Amino acid sequence: MFKRNKKVNTKTDKKKHLQRLKRLAPKVPDYTCPDIDFVVDRIEKSYKTKKHITKASLRVLTRKLERLRRQNEDIRYLGKYWYGKFKDYFLYWLPLLATRKK
Repeated sequence: MFKRNKKVNTKTDKKKHLQRLKRLAPKVPDYTCPDIDFVVDRIEKSYKTKKHITKASLRVLTRKLERLRRQNEDIRYLGKYWYGKFKDYFLYWLPLLATRKK
């Protein structure tokens, strides 16, 4: 959270605080489109050739989809994390800005 000092927060203080928030934030998952494309291609290939998906292929597809599920959950958590941080930020600054306008 922010410290309430008598001195005005300088740009460097704010920059340091933002850098700290970024460093402590959960990591952004890898780009997921290649995994989605891979699964779709495998399913389309199986459909076009009218062959059944083998157990090995099924395991690969399942692993890719489970990885995608984990990354989706990570992205959801990341959104909640940053929403909470910025909500805290605005709840801290809004009353201070309202008192300055008077």
